[in-house]
Amino acid sequence: METQRMKLINIKSDSLPLDLIIEILKRLTVKTLIRFLSVSKLWASTIRSRDFMKLFLNVSLTRQKGLLFLLRHGYCGLVPSPKTHETSSFTAFRVSCYSPQWSTVSPSVHGLICYAQATRLVIYNPCTRRSITLPEIDTWRRPIRGTHDSVKEFRVLTVGTENSWKMITENNITPHAPFGHALCISGVLFYQAFTGTKMNDLVIMCFDVRSEKLYHIKGPSVFLRRLCSKVISYEGKLAVVFYENNFRLCVLEDAAKEEWSTKTFVLSKIVPAIKWYISKSWVTETDTGEAITVPQFLHASVFNDLVYFDMKTSSKKTVYIRVNTEGNTGYYVESVSSNLVENLMFL
Repeated sequence: METQRMKLINIKSDSLPLDLIIEILKRLTVKTLIRFLSVSKLWASTIRSRDFMKLFLNVSLTRQKGLLFLLRHGYCGLVPSPKTHETSSFTAFRVSCYSPQWSTVSPSVHGLICYAQATRLVIYNPCTRRSITLPEIDTWRRPIRGTHDSVKEFRVLTVGTENSWKMITENNITPHAPFGHALCISGVLFYQAFTGTKMNDLVIMCFDVRSEKLYHIKGPSVFLRRLCSKVISYEGKLAVVFYENNFRLCVLEDAAKEEWSTKTFVLSKIVPAIKWYISKSWVTETDTGEAITVPQFLHASVFNDLVYFDMKTSSKKTVYIRVNTEGNTGYYVESVSSNLVENLMFL
């Protein structure tokens, strides 16, 4: 029956204009597109083409983003658009390229995850469940791991066009020691770092992917007095968030002038036990100003609470996530990202 349906689609699709085929395909999910690879040679070549992959990603970026769970022992889970439903579920699956020696070196960027071991890097696409191993970095230096390690080299690689890592050789690279997670916004990579003669000054490092320039900007004034900060995206802009008695958000309004605006949200108006939620959960933030708390352990076959705290409206919403699994009581969450988008890379 399935073969007959595929033949019927194939017959009808042969008479469709290519523009119409592309218009249909770009609205589908990655899971459906993988199935449609066998419809015809035309559909397969279209779906795998670089132009369509770029178009599909641009369309995906306009949709509501989902949650990407990285679970202990190399498991992963995807929940598309969880906030639109009161209940959702996902089936945890094993990351094919995972090894206990690998560590996650970056949060999800356009739906892709980067794993690392020493000087080897692997990029994994959880939507297609495929990966690519990048060329090994030819260096005698060890990778940055701790907050007291100072950057001595900075290398870049353009995936698909280069076979070796290129050294960034500007003489004006500021000596610095990175800490915390990095964040990519509109082609610029941001991360926090210590700098100065004693490595005790806080700055935000910026690497422009297109120009391959590395520079730094001063953080907001409150940033200099606190280490409990996190860089996030807020309405498409770089922001630094502080979880204190209140939720303080500093937004970069003008990078050239290093001008920041500060927004303070009273958490007690949302829920008195906000600190308890945060201390017992993973926290991820959305671009629209929501903080999402996720349990550190997701129990299998029952509904787990995910709480959305909307800072703009001082409200909260609880959605329920169930993990479908066989033989496991549940999974420990190692990280969660709220910017999951579907991506066809490595299909």
